[in-house]
Amino acid sequence: MTPLLKRLTDAPPLTQLAAAVVLLTAARIAILIATPLNLGPDEAQYWSWSLTPAFGYFSKPPMIAWIIGASTAMCGDGEACIRISAPLFHAASAFAVYFAARAFYDERVGFWSALTYAVMPGTSFSSLLITTDVPLLFFWALSLCALAELRRTMNLKWAVLLGVAIGLGLLSKYAMLYFLLGLAIAYLPTAAGRSFIFSRAGLVAALAAIAIFAPNVLWNAFNSFATVSHTASNANWNAANLFNFKSFFSFLGAQIGIIGPIAAGLIVWGLIKGWRGRNYDHPDTLLLALSLPIIAIVAVQAFISRANANWAAPAFVALTILVCAWALRQQRTRLLLANTGLNVLIGVIVALLAVSPAFVSAVGQENSVKRLRGWPEAGAQIVSLAASNDVAAILSDDREDMASLFYYTRARTQPLRMWPKLHAGNEYEAAYALRADEASNVIFVTRRTDSTDVTSAFADAQRIATIETRLDSKRTRIFFVFKLVGPLNEDVFRKFFNRPSTE
Repeated sequence: MTPLLKRLTDAPPLTQLAAAVVLLTAARIAILIATPLNLGPDEAQYWSWSLTPAFGYFSKPPMIAWIIGASTAMCGDGEACIRISAPLFHAASAFAVYFAARAFYDERVGFWSALTYAVMPGTSFSSLLITTDVPLLFFWALSLCALAELRRTMNLKWAVLLGVAIGLGLLSKYAMLYFLLGLAIAYLPTAAGRSFIFSRAGLVAALAAIAIFAPNVLWNAFNSFATVSHTASNANWNAANLFNFKSFFSFLGAQIGIIGPIAAGLIVWGLIKGWRGRNYDHPDTLLLALSLPIIAIVAVQAFISRANANWAAPAFVALTILVCAWALRQQRTRLLLANTGLNVLIGVIVALLAVSPAFVSAVGQENSVKRLRGWPEAGAQIVSLAASNDVAAILSDDREDMASLFYYTRARTQPLRMWPKLHAGNEYEAAYALRADEASNVIFVTRRTDSTDVTSAFADAQRIATIETRLDSKRTRIFFVFKLVGPLNEDVFRKFFNRPSTE
């Protein structure tokens, strides 16, 4: 054993954790720099939001745009710079988990909880993308840390931190509301719990959260509650689409994938053992209230309609602490070691998928990354066509294509516009719809083989190019490019621009 390694193994748990997290984070940043994968449509959309700072956007609260704006201001608009806050936030989340678990239990539980969070497959995957879950999980963990300390001391500084963290979490993603649900489940049923919630500290926390979150509420009020409506529409409930067993079991399987199979088994084992023996410690019940209801609610959503795997992601902040507390209580340190080793191996596989196209092909996962390939080539051709045809704007008809092209045609001199709708369904239809003064000379980029609903609105429409981009050995992405000139159809003009044509 080298002297450095010996000093590290003899060091306090927090020092050991810091060394592990720094190493992991450096590796993840290196992967971001090395990956050939392009931005996904959502990542590109968040980047485009960052160009116009606001207190809200059509489909999400503003935190993700603010974070990207900060990171790109420091290191540029490259893909790695756009994503770099993801591994940094997850590193900070691991330390917040450590301090929360230490306050709830002890330093040993804190170390293993933070390490478990840092290496779980969901963290490894999320560290390579910039999504709204990244800041949400950090502010969730920070809220949990403040709550743990507040339970011990009732010091108002922890109440302020709790409220600020909850408010910032709500500015990251409305799923932060689950934290409030967990608090209600844990504390409202008992007199002591109600006394805690309605104490002076509870009031301070509530006021701090409201003050932080209020600007987004006001933004929604001035924008017809666009973000709230969009979030509600994601539930997609309808009578013709009920009882989806496949979606239900797929969601549950994905949750095992997020935390890892050994940790998932420890959760089930701990639930059964604790229920039978009625031996949950008080922090256990609080952490259960902050995790299991989320999984149950999203599982029901998956059964009724659909649910993305990450919709229950906040549950795993508390669950990583519970897994480690239960395992250490039963002297199961070897299982935690095995869980760490297995999850590190899964993380290595995730890294290989990110940096090696040959590995992606070898394991048959090309379909999983097809949306993250081919955009620079297509974007360059579209920019060239726009310049050579001297048009007033570039027009798109698809939200995801618009998002990706917004980033990968950023060298253009013409504005990128969205075909307008009477009722906007996304940020681009709301903020980047085609304008009347641009509508007589545009190039139109679409993947639809039949786009006559757009082309027939113009006096003349000619297909000038077909852009075919090779994504892998089996797949291509094809764009049809039209030049649209002349006055818009009178009915279309009146419908979308709400004034008589001047023609």
